Amino acid sequence: MTQSLMVDEATNGLCANDRQRLFAHGEELLSLSSRSGLADCLDSLREWLDLSEIVVATGTIGTLPDARVIGSGYDPEWMELYLREQFVLVDPIVQAIVNGQRFLSRSGTIAENNAMVRTGPRKPTLERFLEAARDHGRLGYGFASGVVFNGRIALCSVITSPGRGDQRGPLVLRALRPMLYQALTRVLLPEPVFPDLSQREVAILECLASGHNDIQIADAMSISASTVRVHRANGFQELGARNRCHAVAIGFQSGLLQR
Repeated sequence: MTQSLMVDEATNGLCANDRQRLFAHGEELLSLSSRSGLADCLDSLREWLDLSEIVVATGTIGTLPDARVIGSGYDPEWMELYLREQFVLVDPIVQAIVNGQRFLSRSGTIAENNAMVRTGPRKPTLERFLEAARDHGRLGYGFASGVVFNGRIALCSVITSPGRGDQRGPLVLRALRPMLYQALTRVLLPEPVFPDLSQREVAILECLASGHNDIQIADAMSISASTVRVHRANGFQELGARNRCHAVAIGFQSGLLQR
């Protein structure tokens, strides 16, 4: 993982110290292989960014109630109720991610939600979810992000203190999103959701997304243009991409690339 992969518009608002910590967390996420390791990383992120809560989850769209969850700072009583009542089926944050949003405000999404209410025996309802969320103080400030790929979903939800003007949390989590989701799915799902590209292949894909040609990429990476073409071809094969445009599209859809 090269630092250049994480130095983009999302990190321009961070100070030098925060950028270094961002790089360190990115490297850590790339190497995580256990649930406890991911939980420790979330604890570290929550403390560093002064977040009230951070929760990540992944699963398949067809079986959302069976999604796997790891969090730091969350209310265990609320989480037990959320899972028991299958609130994931009517949670406006989850529905927004499923419907294509990638980075959003928690409070804004909930306030503007017009989702259809589910009814019937043992089915959760939006009204019941909102009532329970109010009772547990869940309708506060924060943000969330997620990606849907190959029928699976990976998401991150963050709660912050009311009125916080600090933008480090959104900036950092936006930059860490690809690494976080890869770690999440690698640790919690038996089969990979994301294309298995090497670090160099991902770097070349990012350069392609920025409009650079093979010669420009070769100059930037201090390698030959023929080596770039070899890595590019291998990356396209892993992605199942027909051409550059298709590869970049898959990169954004999978969360490997950031908008």
